[in-house]
Amino acid sequence: MSDPLDALFFPRRIGVIGLSARPGTWGRRVVELLQAGGYEGEVYAVEPRDPDPGLPVIDDLVAAGHLLDLLVIAVPAASAIDVVERARRGGVGAVVLFSAGFAEDGPEGRGRQERLRAAAGDMPLLGPNCLGVISKPAAAAVTASAYVARPAPPPGPLAIVTQSGAMGFVLAGLLNQRGAAYSYYASVGNEACLQLTDVGGYLLERPDVHVLGLYVEQVRDPAALTRLGRRAAALGKRVVVLKSGVSEAGGRATLSHTAAVAGDHLLFSALCRDSGIVVAGDDESFADLMTAMQRPIALPPRPRFAVLSMSGGAGAVIADRLAALGAEVPELGPRTRAAVAALELAGVAAIDNPIDLGGQFYRKTDAFGELLTTLDKDASLDGIVCYFTFGDQFPEVYHRLAVTLAGLETPGWLIWACPPDGALADTPAGVVHTSIASLMRALPGLVRAPDPELLDEDTTAAVKAAAMRAAARLPREPGVVTEVLASTLLGELGVPYVESVTTTPYDNGPFVVKIDSPDAPHRARLGLVRLGVSGADVPKVTSALLDRADELRLRDVQAVVQPQLSHCGELSVGAVRDPHYGPALVIGPGGAHAEDADEARHAIPLPAAPGAVQHVAATLAATYPGLDHTAIAEILSLLAEFLMQAPTVAELDINPLLVRTDGSAVAVDSLIVLSKEIRS
Repeated sequence: MSDPLDALFFPRRIGVIGLSARPGTWGRRVVELLQAGGYEGEVYAVEPRDPDPGLPVIDDLVAAGHLLDLLVIAVPAASAIDVVERARRGGVGAVVLFSAGFAEDGPEGRGRQERLRAAAGDMPLLGPNCLGVISKPAAAAVTASAYVARPAPPPGPLAIVTQSGAMGFVLAGLLNQRGAAYSYYASVGNEACLQLTDVGGYLLERPDVHVLGLYVEQVRDPAALTRLGRRAAALGKRVVVLKSGVSEAGGRATLSHTAAVAGDHLLFSALCRDSGIVVAGDDESFADLMTAMQRPIALPPRPRFAVLSMSGGAGAVIADRLAALGAEVPELGPRTRAAVAALELAGVAAIDNPIDLGGQFYRKTDAFGELLTTLDKDASLDGIVCYFTFGDQFPEVYHRLAVTLAGLETPGWLIWACPPDGALADTPAGVVHTSIASLMRALPGLVRAPDPELLDEDTTAAVKAAAMRAAARLPREPGVVTEVLASTLLGELGVPYVESVTTTPYDNGPFVVKIDSPDAPHRARLGLVRLGVSGADVPKVTSALLDRADELRLRDVQAVVQPQLSHCGELSVGAVRDPHYGPALVIGPGGAHAEDADEARHAIPLPAAPGAVQHVAATLAATYPGLDHTAIAEILSLLAEFLMQAPTVAELDINPLLVRTDGSAVAVDSLIVLSKEIRS
C-alpha cells in the first residue's frame, strides 16, 4: 500500500473489535455485510467477548495488530480511546470508529475527542460517530448500514464523502435511483483525525474517480477546501458540494453594514465559486449534478441548444427553462433547416427549434437517427435535448436513442418522462433524466466559467503601491475610523469619493449634511443625516444636527456637508475579516437596502482568485445598467489590495457607492473598523 488511506479503501485484512454473537449489533452487522457483499479478504474477530465468534481470532491487539490493514471499532466511547491507543502501538494500518459520545456531546465529549486524537497519533482514523466506508472495487462495505444491501449499479466514476452518515446514504440512494454509479463512500463523522478534505483529496487522486461529491455541515478548514477544488480543476475533475447548517464562524464585529450581511452561506459560496467547486441547492440537485458530471462536458457560458420533443408543449417549456438559465434555443441555420426538411420524418408537426416530432416518430427511427446526425454536424449548436414519454411498448427504441445521444460529438440528453420500471438500467451514464426539472438542475454545473481576465503587471503594481500608502496612514490604535479620515484614505487609495463642501456661502444645492463621530457609526439611525438641504438652509440644519449630537453626548463631533449627487443606482461595497473564512470583499445593494436579505449579493474571498474581481464586476455591470465594468473592477481591485496590506482593518464599509448616469461610481459615505490585533 503506497498511501496510508489505502488501508481504509483497499484492506486485505479487516479486524472487528466489539463483535457480539447477538444479532443486530454493529460489529455483527459489519461482518454480515462484508460476507454478503463478496469481500474476499480476511476478517478477524479481535479480542472477542464470545468464545466462538465463527471467525479467526486475534487475542492481543498490541501483539498482533500489525496483521490488520483495518480495524473496525464497535465499542462504547469510554473504551474506544484505549482500543485506539493499543491499535496504534500494535501497528494497525487504519481505524474506523463508529462510537458516539465525543465532540458532539458537549465539553466533556470534546475533551474525550482530544484524548482520542492523541491516542491515534499518525494512524489514520475515520470518525468517531461515523457510518464507515464503502469501497466497491474492493467489495468492502465497512459499515453497519442496511442500505448497502440494496441493489445498486456497478462501480462507476463517482465518490461521496460526507460529514453525516445518514444524509450521505440518502445521497447515495438518489444516485442509485438515477442509475449513477459511485465507487467510494466515506462517512467522516466528527473528523477527529481524518478530515473530509483529507479523504476527498485521496479519492480525487484515484484514476477511477471523475466526480467527488461532498456533504458538508461544518467547514472546518476553508483553505483545505479551496486546495481541494483547485486540485480537482488541475486534474480535469469536478467537485460538487451540498452544505447545510452554519459554520463555527463567529465573533465578527458588526459595526458596518457589510459585516452584518457577510453570512456563512455567502462566504462559503464565494469560496466554492473561486475554487471551481459547484454548490448544489438541495439533495435532488446534488444527485442531478453528480449524474450529469459523469460525462466530460464543458458547455460555453451561453450555450445554444436544439430541442426535440414528441410534445410541442414540453418543447416550449424546455425552451423557456433553458432561457431562464441564460442559454439559447436559436432558429436553425438555413443549411440545417433544409437538411431536416429533407428527412422522411413521420408526423413532424414543426421543424422550427424546438422541433415538434409528434407522437409517431418511432415509425421512422432510422430517419430520426439521421436527424440527430444532422444536428450534430451543426457547429453553432452546443447541445441537444430530447423529450420523450412512457415508451412501455418500445423501450428498446428509447435505449437506442440514449446510446445515439451518448455517441454524438455534440452533448445530448434524453428526458425520458415516466419511464417503465427498470427501464433506465444499462442506459449510458449521465445521458438520461426523468424530468425537465432534473436536467435543468444539472446543466448549470456543466457550464464552464468565462476565461479569467487578469490585470496586467503594471496595473497590479500601481494598485499595490496605492494600497500600501493608504494602509500606512491608518491609525495605530483600534477603534472606528469615521468618514472624515476614511474618505481621505479611500480617496488617496484611488476610490472616487464625493468632495466635502467647506466654503460659504453655499450655492443652491441640494446638499447632504451629516454628523461625523466615532460614537455614531450608524448616524442615519440616530437622526444625524439630512438629505436635500438647500444652500440657504445648510447653516440652520448644521446647527440643529450639532445640537442633536450634543444631546447624545457624542465625542469628537464634526459636521460634514457634501453635494447631493444624482444617480441611477446604489451599491454597498465593503470588506470583512471573518475569523473563519478570512478576509473578503462583500458587494450588494446599497443605501437603505444595504442590510436586506438579497440574493444579488456577492463576495470575493481574499487574496482574490484569478478572474474573481472581473467576474463580479461583470455581474454588477449586468445588474446595474450603465455601470462601467472597468470602473467598478478598479474599485474592487483597490479595496482588495488595501485589505491585504492593512491587516488591522476588521471591517470596511462604503455605503452607498452611487452609480452615476455616465457609468462611473462614486462613494458618498464610509466607515473603517480597526481591530486590536492583526488577523490572518
